Amino acid sequence: MHDLVIRGGTIVDGSGGPARSGDVAIDGDRVTQAEGGAGAARREIDADGLLVTPGWVDIHTHYDGQVTWDPYLTPSSWHGVTSVVMGNCGVGFAPARPDRHEWLIGLMEGVEDIPGTALAEGIRWEWETFPEYLDAVERMPCAPT
Repeated sequence: MHDLVIRGGTIVDGSGGPARSGDVAIDGDRVTQAEGGAGAARREIDADGLLVTPGWVDIHTHYDGQVTWDPYLTPSSWHGVTSVVMGNCGVGFAPARPDRHEWLIGLMEGVEDIPGTALAEGIRWEWETFPEYLDAVERMPCAPT
């Protein structure tokens, strides 16, 4: 018996091959079947009329600050994004000495049009160096990776 079966969706697997109808079976943390009809499952999701795809990678985001307060990185995760790339455009929040926080917020507000008030209220500055920033992000709950 499978842990989860997503039944009757249109499977687009990312290989470049044509879309096809079928079931996707998941056991533990692995996709174990992605075509045809799958057997019984502990949990089932009806995907009739829906696309079933692997997660999407958003290769250009500015979640460098938002990652410290929004574990879902909305709205990207609402659209199926499971992995994000941050630090685009050569600007970010690390390294960040305490006396440069406001300057970095102003820079991001001006360059990327991210509201400074959201950044000032949301960012939990738990780092100064880039490795400390990566460690801080690693400790935070985050749905996308």
